[in-house]
Amino acid sequence: MQSPPNITFRHLERTPEVEEHIHRRIEELQKYHPRIVSCDVVIDAPQKTHVTGREFKVHLTVHVPGPDIHVSRSLGRSEAAEDLNLAIHKVFDAARRELKEQERKMGAVEVKHHAPVLHGTIDRLFEGEGYGFIRADDGREVYFGRDSMTAGDWTALKVDTKVRFREESGDKGPYAASVAVVG
Repeated sequence: MQSPPNITFRHLERTPEVEEHIHRRIEELQKYHPRIVSCDVVIDAPQKTHVTGREFKVHLTVHVPGPDIHVSRSLGRSEAAEDLNLAIHKVFDAARRELKEQERKMGAVEVKHHAPVLHGTIDRLFEGEGYGFIRADDGREVYFGRDSMTAGDWTALKVDTKVRFREESGDKGPYAASVAVVG
């Protein structure tokens, strides 16, 4: 982080334990998003009332390249109102989710590696059921379905038709994807 976090307490006494908790949570965020520039944390505890008890509000702004992340959470009468650590926990968990989503959207693009193009011939074809098997040039038999066809007409396929394809792994084993008739 380029600058230290700015931690502000409103209507609440600053304690080393709470500050340490916040610093630990910021360190955890940096594991998910190492390009955090700075963080602003505001902990607000409006006056205690007899009916609802004390309410804690935690506001977190995470400054990162691109749009900043702003998260606020409150704990009031329906939850453990005195548990400030729970409010801190909730706001940092929400910020972590938003940072991961932003990282995904902003270009931490996962590079997809395509399987090599293989060649083979149609070995068996079950036209009415919409599937068949390709005998790859290396001798292996690979399943394919009508939906796997990217070029060529399913109804024009016959046994011994030459095809190219990419072998993918599925739940039930290898299958041919991107099947196209050759020549």
